[in-house]
Amino acid sequence: MVRVGLVGFGGYGWTLVDGLRSLSEKLDFRIVCAADTRLADLPERGELLAAEGAKLFDDAMEMYQAMRGKCDAVYIATSIHSHMPLTLAAVENSYHVHLEKPAAATVQEVDRMIDAVQAADRLCLVGFQAMHGADLLAIKARICSGRLGRVHTLACCALWPRTDAYYARNEWAARLQCGRNWVLDSPTANALAHQVNNMLFWAGDAPRRYATPAAVRAELYAARKQAPEANRSHDTAAIEILTDSGPRAYFLASHCSEDTRGPMTTIVAENGRVEWTIQQGATIRYADGTEEVLEKDTNDRHAMIENFIEAVRTGSGEHLRCTLHDARNMVLALDGAHESSRRVHEIPPSAVRSVGEGDQRRDVIERIDALLTDAAARPCLLSDLPDAPAWCAATEPFAMDGYDTFPRQFAACGTRGDAGSP
Repeated sequence: MVRVGLVGFGGYGWTLVDGLRSLSEKLDFRIVCAADTRLADLPERGELLAAEGAKLFDDAMEMYQAMRGKCDAVYIATSIHSHMPLTLAAVENSYHVHLEKPAAATVQEVDRMIDAVQAADRLCLVGFQAMHGADLLAIKARICSGRLGRVHTLACCALWPRTDAYYARNEWAARLQCGRNWVLDSPTANALAHQVNNMLFWAGDAPRRYATPAAVRAELYAARKQAPEANRSHDTAAIEILTDSGPRAYFLASHCSEDTRGPMTTIVAENGRVEWTIQQGATIRYADGTEEVLEKDTNDRHAMIENFIEAVRTGSGEHLRCTLHDARNMVLALDGAHESSRRVHEIPPSAVRSVGEGDQRRDVIERIDALLTDAAARPCLLSDLPDAPAWCAATEPFAMDGYDTFPRQFAACGTRGDAGSP
């Protein structure tokens, strides 16, 4: 039997708990311990876990020490800036790790985790559940088999509005930094990070390979007011990623859209075109006139849990679908986008209006739905559009060759500090 621990079950971690509990008998594992700094505020969840035999802690480091030799693996579902220290401590105490996405905010943090995981001879899976979905894997298979053939471009458009309640959920939401630590919380790093990772996976030129960003050109914008303003992360993004395998990937998204639409990714390849949405799956139209529909796989989270538990059981990471090495590419794209943008550019108040009331209030950027949709269709960045608004900020590509430390030219909080550096 595989023995599992939890680190963080107050937020998204509880979704993992539901999946773990439903699969424990089938996969022959059980939750033996759980830690959350807000344990005292989560009595019902704590009581449920305790009733099923889990020992409870309000400190993950204490749990690591107390359960060493009594637990095989831990699920870490905590704040972005806590991922590295919690992962380092976990593998140093001989635990395998399932780490919530993104792996971290900065590439140097990911590299430290990779080194630690290797040194401890442990396994680490990063929780991009879409990588385990039959629909995504089928698209990748059709690319690599030649049925779709070489990919030319990928473009994701996501109109994904968020309310004040979303930003009030914790102390690091929509922040560039939390204390001295980089967070870079944003649509790119958090809510829509899956979409960036998906495109890098599809752009890879081999069945298990993710493309690596070779250069990134990005425009990062903020419409929502937040104090302190210097620590405000972006809520709207236009990012172009030139990959080492050739395809260009475009990410066009906003938390300040009028409507909710997508995420939808369009892949243009030499032998066809794919339109994939998070809700419906994929429609593939081949150049020979045939069409194929791949239904959305709603079992991807369960498949992810099974992938990790089986790897822990066998002690082999050969079949893990998103390792730290794989997830590093998404973090490279994130860091490169900030370096290219150089700063978060403010969208003027005259182009923003408020809708809703109370914690459901949100900001809407005028014309943003049409702008992002048009940019994804071309594809291009917002400043490249013929009718680009005056607030757009054209930027230059940032080369990623040899890049290993964030930041180099991105400025936040009035400084180019070394928060998050090893």
